[in-house]
Amino acid sequence: MHSQGSGIIALSNLRKIWPSSKVDDATLKQVAAECSLALTLCSIDTELRAAHFFAQVRQEVGANFRLEEDLYYRPEALKQLFRYYRNNPGEADLHGYDKSKGRKADEKAIANRVYANRIGNGGVVSGDGWRYRGRGAIQLTGRSNYLQAQAIHNKLWSTPVDFVSNPDLLLQPKYAVRAALAFWVDRKLYVHADKGRSRLATDSITAIVNRHTTSYAQRHRQLEQILLTGVFKDVF
Repeated sequence: MHSQGSGIIALSNLRKIWPSSKVDDATLKQVAAECSLALTLCSIDTELRAAHFFAQVRQEVGANFRLEEDLYYRPEALKQLFRYYRNNPGEADLHGYDKSKGRKADEKAIANRVYANRIGNGGVVSGDGWRYRGRGAIQLTGRSNYLQAQAIHNKLWSTPVDFVSNPDLLLQPKYAVRAALAFWVDRKLYVHADKGRSRLATDSITAIVNRHTTSYAQRHRQLEQILLTGVFKDVF
């Protein structure tokens, strides 16, 4: 860390990434505080590492800092995106939203089906798909990922948490960002970040964060925007 930097991520830094008035100051202040305390602990201790970390978070939570997965799909999208609904197209027509019929998406039913018998979850009737749907700043999905985040969190921070029994903790900015930092450390994503600002470097991180996403290019653009505008230049 360069001596001229403040060593503190502030609200003003994060406002450059989330300028929307829909994102309240209190949320960003919590995120900034948690990250400032964990710069070295969680290896986001250079401008490049912080830029890569926040480029991924920005893409995961979007412009409005949404900490919960959006499962509001049309039937056609369900069939296109998820194997379960390709195999059960009639259920896609039941669960997807249809504006013309005044039908809302049944997000709980969708989650319980598309995440059944995967990533540590039980079958459809277990409810694990909905219980362990995507949450957090890097959206954790599936019981096994909640369990792993819990284990890493409890090694890094002195106050233990139970994300498996209390998955909604990840809707709180404090734990949303801690879980993301735990994932960053666990998967050694800082090693990939240290390789530079190339598309190849960004893609190597994206492939671990969200392998099947269609947003590889957008995540690299997020990185470039953060670096070009010097979001963290005063921190390091």
